[in-house]
Amino acid sequence: MAVFPIAEVKPYVEAPPAAPADEWPSHQGSSIIIDNGATTLRAGWSTDKSPRYVLDNVTAKYRDRKTNRAVMLAGGEAYFDHTSRGVIRTPFEGDVVINLEQMENMLDYVFYKLGIPTESVQHPIVMSETLANPRYSRSLMSELLFEGYGVPSVAYGIDSLFSYYANSPSPKDGLVISSSTASSHVIPVLGGKGILSAAKKLSWGGSQSGEYMLKLMQLKYPTFPGRLTSYQSSMIYQEHCYHANDYSADIRALSDSRKLAAADRTIQFPFIPVVTEEKSEEELARIAEKKREAGKRLQDQAARQRLEKLVRQEEELATFSELKASKGTGKKVDYEKRLKAAGFSSTEDLEEYLKKIEKSLQRARNKELGVDENEGKEPPTFPLVNVPDHTLNEEDLKEKRRQRLMKAGYDARIRAKAERDLEKAREAEAKRLDEEARRTDPEGWLRSVRSKHEDIIEKIKERKKRKEQLSDRKSLAAQNRMKSIANLANEGKSGKKRKRGEKDDEFGKNDADWMVYREIGNADDSEDEEEEVTVLKKVEDQLLEYDPTFTIDHTAERRELRRHQLLNAFVRGLSPDDPLDAYDPQSQEHNSQLHLNVERIRVPEVLWQPHMAGTDQAGLGEIIEHVLRQFSQAYRDRLTNNVFVTGGNTLVPNFDVRLRNTIRPILPVSSPLNIVRPYDIHLDSWRGMAKWSSTDDCGRALVTKAEYDEYGGEWLKAHGLGNG
Repeated sequence: MAVFPIAEVKPYVEAPPAAPADEWPSHQGSSIIIDNGATTLRAGWSTDKSPRYVLDNVTAKYRDRKTNRAVMLAGGEAYFDHTSRGVIRTPFEGDVVINLEQMENMLDYVFYKLGIPTESVQHPIVMSETLANPRYSRSLMSELLFEGYGVPSVAYGIDSLFSYYANSPSPKDGLVISSSTASSHVIPVLGGKGILSAAKKLSWGGSQSGEYMLKLMQLKYPTFPGRLTSYQSSMIYQEHCYHANDYSADIRALSDSRKLAAADRTIQFPFIPVVTEEKSEEELARIAEKKREAGKRLQDQAARQRLEKLVRQEEELATFSELKASKGTGKKVDYEKRLKAAGFSSTEDLEEYLKKIEKSLQRARNKELGVDENEGKEPPTFPLVNVPDHTLNEEDLKEKRRQRLMKAGYDARIRAKAERDLEKAREAEAKRLDEEARRTDPEGWLRSVRSKHEDIIEKIKERKKRKEQLSDRKSLAAQNRMKSIANLANEGKSGKKRKRGEKDDEFGKNDADWMVYREIGNADDSEDEEEEVTVLKKVEDQLLEYDPTFTIDHTAERRELRRHQLLNAFVRGLSPDDPLDAYDPQSQEHNSQLHLNVERIRVPEVLWQPHMAGTDQAGLGEIIEHVLRQFSQAYRDRLTNNVFVTGGNTLVPNFDVRLRNTIRPILPVSSPLNIVRPYDIHLDSWRGMAKWSSTDDCGRALVTKAEYDEYGGEWLKAHGLGNG
């Protein structure tokens, strides 16, 4: 079983150094190209072959406590430490720029890195945006660029169309399919221009897939000891998921526990292992010696305490005996004062306390001498128990009641001791007979033990079955229970108080009366269950010791685990052929693992079936079919002859195969279907923008500062690669 470790946090990435100040004059007249993606921002000059800076589109702004200075970090540098990670913000919500403060921080960072020394940015800006970008968001961006940075002009375009432009051959017809961080869309392109009236968009992308993976893992492992973050769930989705060729068929195949275990991938989260130091014999001997010394010190301390208590009791015995003896020698008033000063209320109280001290001292002396207190001791007598009450005075009646209680306790102890002795004798006899049967007839003895083992298992199964039946009020067991309750209710005058002088029904005097509660109860036989489990364990230990055909996998616990093969494969990645001790529930390493199997195809499938994640939208296949249906067959063939796939979310393995399997059934047999990929899926959008910035189309699409002042921030010039 392969184990894949996962990082706890996103790593810190140091950005390349800023461009030197003397380089800026060489870029006079060049445009600044900014591919403003929801995950990654790519920036550079239009004369560059590749973007100079590829940054995470996040910022972190905070005040350092030590220096009391404001700190602003951007890109991978925002993951510098715990403080900066806690204040990370992104300009985007979904795929739309909403947080202009973070966008301004990001642009400040970009222009600083590009080495622009002037207060205003005297370069045209070409910036990407999402399909169907809201006018309000674009107006805020234009306001920031024109009012905040003083740019001379700006042009916007759709990122996927720029990538298509960078890779499109002639003729420039095709179907652009893009799936990125926060959305997916389909745009038909004819003659090099996007037909936006026929384009469709799906609000599902890589970030939503990562969140869906996070929810599934939280449901699957509710007691997971670690914390699964959005970053980790996104990494799991990107690195371990794939698109199914036929989702329904693959899910049916995974209902086989062996195939489910074969598809499993184990994700190992960070954990702190329990370090067990192996000690040498000398260290073990030294530790044992320390324990003996500590035990001896405790014994000496206890002995000193016993001796001090013994001395204190002997002093009290002498003092209080002298007090008792002074009763008849002095004045009665002086005696009572001394009695109260010693803490006694009467002479009887003093005598009772003296008896206690004498008994305690006698027990202590017997213990030191090793004398058994009960040896030679005659059983207690209770002379007043059988004497009629009318022959006794008030004091004797009190003594009789006391003796009756003492006799009841004494008899109970004698009966309990006799029962214990009898039980020990029965157990010893049963053990002797069992051992004798094992020696004289081993085969017969093994058969009886096996039969006993199966009987206990069957009894436990029946008990569980009855519990399940009682939980269902329509079951026969539950109905019988209700009948018993109804019969009991009808036997007496239920609901009425017993009148004075009316005889009690005496229910409960006999033990048999209480069995009705066992009959109508909710099968609460926990004591019987514990006893059965204890006997079962004892029988299994015997079989493991004496039956060579009985292994650990034949025990009731292992057999129960075998019954849940599919669950074991789903949660722990265990195949039926794997040893059951492959998973240790006490292991910190095993408890810090996530097992991916069904989720590997379930999460990517939402792109094709959004209803699986509760999204009320058409899937990507339905969107493609709806887009193609708006064109004649001739145009459809031109579109499907060049299906251009772009976007980071399409890098999930098997996307192209699934796309082909989805499109092919909706096309005529004679229709062409060619799926192509960009040269560089990460950078071709930026390269297309740089290539387009030098064309006349870009010159006509640029919105100048004067046009912005006259028409407002929502003003947009139409071109073949934009939202206009």
